[in-house]
Amino acid sequence: MMRIYTLLLLLITLNYVSCYEDPVFKLKVFVVNQDFDVVEGAEVIISVQNEQGEIIEEATIFQSSTTDGNGLASFEFDNLGFFAIQVQKTYGPDQIICGNSSVSLEENITKEITILATESNCN
Repeated sequence: MMRIYTLLLLLITLNYVSCYEDPVFKLKVFVVNQDFDVVEGAEVIISVQNEQGEIIEEATIFQSSTTDGNGLASFEFDNLGFFAIQVQKTYGPDQIICGNSSVSLEENITKEITILATESNCN
């Protein structure tokens, strides 16, 4: 009888351990201009920020991507965090549009955020 309990306990433990998956933290950033048209080719930079909204330069999490034809840049992180998002698109020597925002990610949930990029946001 003791062997049956031991075997049952072992099976339950193995089932529990094998079902665990590491959490993922996903972020989708959509970039639009002042006319709400998608912005293709914008550089999107993700960095960690503290409670005061200041970027932590020495943080190990720093990712960048370029928006696709749908104005989308996708990111995936291993850790929970509060992130600063900076967007910039250069059209020529005198025309740059920018945008920024902040986001906190949740475990196993894809957060989506839309950022408005305009010339006035570059200042």
